Amino acid sequence: MASAETLCALPILSKNDLYEREAALQAKSLPKGETQAGFTQSSGTTGRPAKVRHNSSSIAMFTFLKQREFRWFRFDPAGKMAAIRLSSQLPARLDGTPLADGETCRSKEWPYVGSVFKTGAFAAFNVTNPVEAQIAWLRREKPDYLTTYSETLEHLSLASGGQPPAPSVRALLAISEQLTPVMRRHIAEGFAVPLRQNYGLNEVGLVAARCEAGRYHVHAEHCLVEIVDDRGRACAPGESGRILVTALRNLAMPLIRYDSDDMARSVSGPCPCGRTLPSFGEVEGRYSRIAYLPAGTLGLVGAVRGALEDMPAELSTNLRRFQMHQFKDNSFELRLAVAAPLPAAFAACIRAAWDKAAAENPAALSIVEVAAIQRGRGGKFHDFTSDFVPAPDREDLPPPPG
Repeated sequence: MASAETLCALPILSKNDLYEREAALQAKSLPKGETQAGFTQSSGTTGRPAKVRHNSSSIAMFTFLKQREFRWFRFDPAGKMAAIRLSSQLPARLDGTPLADGETCRSKEWPYVGSVFKTGAFAAFNVTNPVEAQIAWLRREKPDYLTTYSETLEHLSLASGGQPPAPSVRALLAISEQLTPVMRRHIAEGFAVPLRQNYGLNEVGLVAARCEAGRYHVHAEHCLVEIVDDRGRACAPGESGRILVTALRNLAMPLIRYDSDDMARSVSGPCPCGRTLPSFGEVEGRYSRIAYLPAGTLGLVGAVRGALEDMPAELSTNLRRFQMHQFKDNSFELRLAVAAPLPAAFAACIRAAWDKAAAENPAALSIVEVAAIQRGRGGKFHDFTSDFVPAPDREDLPPPPG
């Protein structure tokens, strides 16, 4: 088997490379016993979407690794699973049309694993339903487990009026989006149950599962993960770098040192949880978003997130969603989606934190209350956006500053 040093000598495969060389990356033939098993597609949130061909073993690993994930998370397979997701990610109606708002998709078994392992029932709801309708649906369905986007869990928590959004839920699985400390606090206060998380890529499948100690343990029989610096060299423990993934099971279209465009912290030594699979630390965001930001940006954004984390509950009762936006003149706007006007003390807390952070990096902040905040490209929600970040479908991306 090739050593880590040999792997590091190979070039990095970017999302743009995958798009431009899609045909060339596909294998001309497969080993005996393997068959073609369809395509997955990159999300397109950080570049043009590209199709990845898979063989049967690659697709099958999703079911097996999903079962491992549920076991690690201590999910009882006899319980009822609920999902709140985009209709494009849920089973279609019998006539092939997407699930409509207000409708429920039902199955006698959990997705992915139910065909192999005995499970309880499954129900799904469209995330485009109003958050109040989502809460009412959860209380009617009474699921044991809920799978949904990280930001949806936060919205449910903020909109539940100080009561658990779904008293029957025993554990949560957050998917697709980064969980900030502020989000974790809001979700913990709202649901008061264990919050689980995984890390995966459409192009590869499940990559890692987050343990109770805060590390992401890599499914090493399915893929390899490197955390590297801008030169493609391994980061030292404690440093942050880009996540590269090498798929081991996909012989139909091998992806070697594939740049996920995500950033995470490198770790070393045994994990306190006792698991011995390789691991990495917290996922810190998209490189394509962070690399182009002016110096001091993350400190200012962090100050607002910190103020929201420390916000007294009585001041944030009417808050439903928030988003910060950075304009080209380096001014900022904090957008607050609210059910009713927030008290003046809410804005005062934000401004106190901002003024302290802006002492070293002066910038203006406006605070506006809005009826709604729209989802971004691919249906995902971002709590921070910036005009400094190039459009994801640009082919002539400028080099990052510095």
